[in-house]
Amino acid sequence: MNNINKDGIYIGSEVQWGVEDVTRILFERGKYASSREDLERILNASFEDNEMVMNAISESISITIDYMLDEGELKLNDNS
Repeated sequence: MNNINKDGIYIGSEVQWGVEDVTRILFERGKYASSREDLERILNASFEDNEMVMNAISESISITIDYMLDEGELKLNDNS
């Protein structure tokens, strides 16, 4: 588990997004940002306190747990 730091936080590169990603998405929509500051503001607003992102990650974790249980790759202790 080399993507987990000493505090138990996932630090993998898959969740890294940059201003280049925002630029690409704008370009795909036929739009352009007027400054790097605007790109950074869009990026920050997309992640700060974003309940939709948190819900998507939580749902992904739940799906992964179910899959691993179904495949016999995970055994959990019962809390009872």
